[in-house]
Amino acid sequence: MTADSGAAAETQTAKVQPVASWASTQSAALKQFQPTHPVATGILIGFVGLVLTLLRRPTAVTTPGLYAEDGVVFLLQSLSSGAGAITDPYNGYIHLLPRLVAGLATLLPLGWTPVLFTLCSALVAVGSCSLLLSTRFAGLIPSYAQRVLLFGLLLLIPRLTEVHLALNSTLWWCGVALLLTSLAGDPTTRLGSSAELLAVPLLVLSGLAGLVLAPVMAFRVLRTRSVHSKILLGIWYGTALVQLCVYLTQDRKNGSVPIGTPLIRAGFEKVFGSLLLGAGSVDNRWSQGVPALILIIVVLSASAWAVIVFTGLRWEFSAAILYTAAASVAAGFLALGPSAAALPDRYTVLPIAAVLIGLVAARPKPKALSILRVALLILIVVMRCTDFVVPARPDTHWSRSAACLALPANTCVIPLNPQGWTLTLPAGMR
Repeated sequence: MTADSGAAAETQTAKVQPVASWASTQSAALKQFQPTHPVATGILIGFVGLVLTLLRRPTAVTTPGLYAEDGVVFLLQSLSSGAGAITDPYNGYIHLLPRLVAGLATLLPLGWTPVLFTLCSALVAVGSCSLLLSTRFAGLIPSYAQRVLLFGLLLLIPRLTEVHLALNSTLWWCGVALLLTSLAGDPTTRLGSSAELLAVPLLVLSGLAGLVLAPVMAFRVLRTRSVHSKILLGIWYGTALVQLCVYLTQDRKNGSVPIGTPLIRAGFEKVFGSLLLGAGSVDNRWSQGVPALILIIVVLSASAWAVIVFTGLRWEFSAAILYTAAASVAAGFLALGPSAAALPDRYTVLPIAAVLIGLVAARPKPKALSILRVALLILIVVMRCTDFVVPARPDTHWSRSAACLALPANTCVIPLNPQGWTLTLPAGMR
């Protein structure tokens, strides 16, 4: 090496070192960042999350309309039965939160109903995920920046064509809120404790997630061993027992479930496939299932995720997350009966949430697993950004329905989504 080339190399090294040092400093600062005003920061991030949620399908606001059960069950029964509809079972169980929102809609001009349902659905989704912004999650994910990342990833969850901004599907966000509650630490204020004790029964009585996730709350009790967590466990299990009794006494028949390879394959494709390949890839390009080679890669990624979570977290956390991913998929198959191999969008929300939480939270010691974890996260972030838009639903021309509803003497037949659904509101019902 000549003197000139050696000097050039030293000069280049001198230039690179400050850049590397700056990048390392910034990375460390980002990991250690904690907001000076956590409440105001949380509200700001929550507002950004709300805007992003609405922007995924802006037609929900610009060309609003009602979706399926939102109209023919919740709105119709609230109008016909009043407050008595709040605890009426539908599809075999209580839907407390959607019923309360539908009851609120009957107190306002009915022309506002679709936008009200959209905004409430968005608020439930954002509110559920915003639990991550609390310091109660510092035990699971110490870095505030990484909790914000997880907040965004959950709101950008894939395969939400059916679920996104639908009142009936707030049940699945209630499940996410229950999962996060089980992973959180105890509230540090009396107000926070009271709010949690009131919120949990509302969430448990809004769908079946409270039954499916009942064991994960026990892991929180084992982790915290606090009186508050034990009281919360009692409330959770008490309201879950009520939901179970309602479910067992309803006439709900799904037929036999075709347990076997098709279901297992569907679980990997719909959960891990949608994260690694994008929802469009699974739904359209490979509508009959991904090719065998790609499926093997997806299964290996899922197995690696399980190892990352198992080795990278305290056992109380890893057990809760692994259980949620497996149990929620199995529960979806059992609930669907003979059509279980389809596994619609709504049944992927909880397992995908568990996968994302585990991937962001885990800190495996083996370097190879740490590198794989980062690689999977980068791939998922790319997929979520490129898969941002949720397909618009067909326009049901709500403005015409609103004009009909504005005249009390009219009997209104209101088109809904999916296409073919209608809601008939007689003149005397509103």
